[in-house]
Amino acid sequence: MRRRVGRRAVIAASIATAGVTIAGTLAQAETKAPPVTPADMARHEKYMRLAIEQANRNPGRPFGSIIVDERTGNVVGEGVVNMAANPMFHSEVVAMNDYIARNGNQGWEHLTMYGTGEACPMCMSAMVWAGIPRIVYGSDTAYVRKYVANINIRSADIVAAAHPLYTNKLLLGGVLADLTDKMFAEHEASGQKPK
Repeated sequence: MRRRVGRRAVIAASIATAGVTIAGTLAQAETKAPPVTPADMARHEKYMRLAIEQANRNPGRPFGSIIVDERTGNVVGEGVVNMAANPMFHSEVVAMNDYIARNGNQGWEHLTMYGTGEACPMCMSAMVWAGIPRIVYGSDTAYVRKYVANINIRSADIVAAAHPLYTNKLLLGGVLADLTDKMFAEHEASGQKPK
């Protein structure tokens, strides 16, 4: 007797296959990270300190970002979170808007975004759509969520989901995390209201 396969079984099998495919893609995305030399790390730390300076402008929500042109080493965009003005004004979006005001909507492929916290799904998606190929951050989402409301979707998951639309050249977390983690913990301890 031949058993008839129901629609639910087909859907369940499709979902399971998609899950395995996504998990495999995520594993590949995480294993492709290029090695970071001591000279590279020193450069990343230099720029992360500038992102921290941006974050210090809003201690109520210590997210700061800068954008660096890899060809020149110049900071070409800066941003600090300003959700009091607009709920979409996360530091990365503010930095991208600053970059556009200075340079127009072009040249994204030459840039690196530095942020004190791992980009949320909205910000990481904005960087994907713009084509910013390098992202460096301090505190990761799991840590930041202890102190600030945040959506629990990691940047690597957005990068994997954007394949083949987007090619990431660097997704590096934990740069000066001892300093950025402290900023988020102090924010919570201070009782300052987020802005």
